[in-house]
Parts: sequence; structure tokens; C-alpha cells
Amino acid sequence: MTRRLAISDIHGEGKRLGKVLRLANYDPNQDKLHLLGDYMDRGADSRDTIYAVMDLVYFGAIALRGNHDEMAIRAPDDPLVMKNWLKLGGDKTLKDFRGPIPANVLNWLIRLPLYTEYDDCILVHAGLKPDVPLDKQDHGELLWIRKEFHEGYRGKRVIFGHSPTSWITGDSNFREVWHGPDKTGIDTGAAYGGPLTLLDIDSGETWTA
Repeated sequence: MTRRLAISDIHGEGKRLGKVLRLANYDPNQDKLHLLGDYMDRGADSRDTIYAVMDLVYFGAIALRGNHDEMAIRAPDDPLVMKNWLKLGGDKTLKDFRGPIPANVLNWLIRLPLYTEYDDCILVHAGLKPDVPLDKQDHGELLWIRKEFHEGYRGKRVIFGHSPTSWITGDSNFREVWHGPDKTGIDTGAAYGGPLTLLDIDSGETWTA
């Protein structure tokens, strides 16, 4: 039986990504893996992580774009975005690449979709604006929205990252998948000292590294 797996906000922790996939016995021939964005910035090695994700996609995984990926795309042409991106971990990414991000990587990031929809759920990086049809959602909201989505959205189940679950709960010790009304948060804070978590969307089983 095909498993639907989801992981988000890897933030340069490529080795932990590899570990959690091994723990889950991930098989690209049997499982459908969804990566919900933010592959770079802050972590141990953004360069190797990006290339690992590109390989996963080559073998059948689905990768979405996150807000950090969006900043990396826009930064070379927008000084303000570059300034903000560097503050939010872009400096570490440029160090890992030993210079600018290669054009082939930026072109790959540009082509990443912003969401994936199934009959029973939607996967997206940040969330959805309440009461707005999926095809009418603002590009920026899909990448950046937080509180309005967490507190106000009702509808088809949404699997999302972007906001560490400790932020959503207000409990700094909460480092698990968060289940709210019609939504499931899977960013367990790998960029802030927490674990990186892989979720089986259907069974609810998780693996962490």
C-alpha cells in the first residue's frame, strides 16, 4: 500500500532528512513523499540539502516552495529581500555554496509548485487564507500566513509547515506534530533546536531525527 509522507522546514539539515527517511524505510517506488518547502538557511549544510531534495524529486517526490526558497529566488534582484534573507539565514546558505546560489538551483526552485491537493487534504508551506477558494489564494499567503490561518481556517484538511508547532501552541517545549481543527502542523522546529519530523498523512505515524 502506498504511503503518503510529508516533511517540512528542513532548513539545511540534510543529514537528518536522510536519517528520518531511513527510519521510515522510505521507498520511492512505493511511497509518495511530499516536501513542503524551506530547504535552506540556518542549518548544517544548505547546499548538500538542496541537492538531496533535488535527487528525491528526480526519483518521484513532490517538493513545494517555501518562503525561504522564495526569498532566495528574489534576493539577487531585490536589495531589500536580500537584506532580509541574509538576516534569516541566507548568509549561511551563501557560505555553504561558497558564493551565489547556482542558476540551475534557482531555476529549479522557481518551478516548484505552491501546493498539492488530494480529495481529502491540501499540502502547502504556510497555510491558506480563510474563506478564499484554493485557486484564488494569494501567492504570498501560501508562503507566509500564520495566525489568521491557524485560528480561522475551516475546510478540507491542510498539512502545513512554516510555523514551528511550539509557536502555535505557545509552549516552548512542544516539539511534536500539531493537530488543530481541519489542519495539521508538521514543522517541529528543526531550525530552532527541535527535531525534524516525517509524518505518515494517513496513519498519523511519525519519525524524528
